Amino acid sequence: MKNKEYDYSAMVVSGIFFAAALVLFFYIANEYFGFVKGWEERFKVSSAEAQVKKPAPPAPAAPEIKFRKFYITAPGAKKVELVADFNGWGDTPIVLTPYNKGYFEVSLALVTGEYKYLFLVDGVEKKDVTNKDLVEFKGREVNVKTVR
Repeated sequence: MKNKEYDYSAMVVSGIFFAAALVLFFYIANEYFGFVKGWEERFKVSSAEAQVKKPAPPAPAAPEIKFRKFYITAPGAKKVELVADFNGWGDTPIVLTPYNKGYFEVSLALVTGEYKYLFLVDGVEKKDVTNKDLVEFKGREVNVKTVR
């Protein structure tokens, strides 16, 4: 078996580079951890200050959604719509579903609050006669539905 000749100069150069990389690594690590330690001491909170801190306020609760029914009896009506403050007073009217004997209804998901509304029966504004809660709004009486 022949003896292989090794290039020791390449091994020496590689060793020097490896040693330099190790020295550089430890130098950077020492600088980094020394820097972190300095920040910890600089911003350390005393136990007296920690006791004074108030807890964060609780996050606001999500609004509760409740379903409310709007209905009207309008015998002979072809179309009944709900116009309200929550749909732009007719910008996007809500069409009620017709049932027997002129009964129209729709059920909507609403969050807690007060809602002003009217019905449009074949294009004519009508108040909800089953709801006695009325308010003056822009020169006309409208119904108010309160969701709690």
